[in-house]
Amino acid sequence: MKIKLLHFLIIFGCLVRLTAQPRPLTLNQFVFEDTTGKKYNLDLLKGKVIYVDCWFPSCPPCRTEMPYSKLLQQRLQTMQIDTNIVFVTICFKQSIDDWKEALSELPMPKALHLYSPASTYEIAMSGGNYPTYRIFNKDGILDIENAPKPSEFLKIDFILFAMEKGESIASATKIFNAEKNIEKNKVKHNLLRAFYAKELLHDTKFMKDFMQLQ
Repeated sequence: MKIKLLHFLIIFGCLVRLTAQPRPLTLNQFVFEDTTGKKYNLDLLKGKVIYVDCWFPSCPPCRTEMPYSKLLQQRLQTMQIDTNIVFVTICFKQSIDDWKEALSELPMPKALHLYSPASTYEIAMSGGNYPTYRIFNKDGILDIENAPKPSEFLKIDFILFAMEKGESIASATKIFNAEKNIEKNKVKHNLLRAFYAKELLHDTKFMKDFMQLQ
C-alpha cells in the first residue's frame, strides 16, 4: 500500500511539473546599457506598451526594417494613438562601437536605444533570431508571441493599438486576420472599427509613404 502511494505521489509530482506554466518574463528582469554607458532597467517603462526591436548592426534584414519602424512611429503619432506606446531598440552580438556607429548612420526611429552585453538576455528576448520584435504589455509582462515586423503595414499598427486597450498579440492578430479582406468601413469588430476610424482619415498618405519604401 505504501509503495503504491509513493508511486502515485511521484507520478503526480511529475505531472504537476510538466503542466506548470513558466513564469512570465517581466520588465524588471532586464537591465541594459544606454548610449552614455549607464545601466537602464526596462521597469522604468512600466505602464506603457513597449515595442522592442532586437537587432545588431551587420544584420541586413534588421537594417531594412528600420525605415519601416520610423514610418510606423509616424503613423501612430498622426493617428494620435502613440501616447502609451514606447519604441525600444536593443542591440545584441556586436561591440558598443559598432552599435554607436550604426546609430549615427541608420534612419532610426525615435526610440530608446539600448545595448545588451549579456547573452542571457539575447536568448530571452530574441531567441537568437534577428530581427525579432517583442511587446511588453502595460503590466510589464512580455507577451509570449513574437510581434509583427514594422513592415507588416497596418497589422502591427492595429496590434499596438489593441494591446494598449488590453488585448494580447494573439487575440489582436485573430481580430485583424478575421476581417483583413473586408472593406475598412465595413468591419464589424468594435476595436478594429475604432482603429480604422482613425486610420481612414490618413489612408492615402499612409499608403503612399509605405509604398515609397518598397
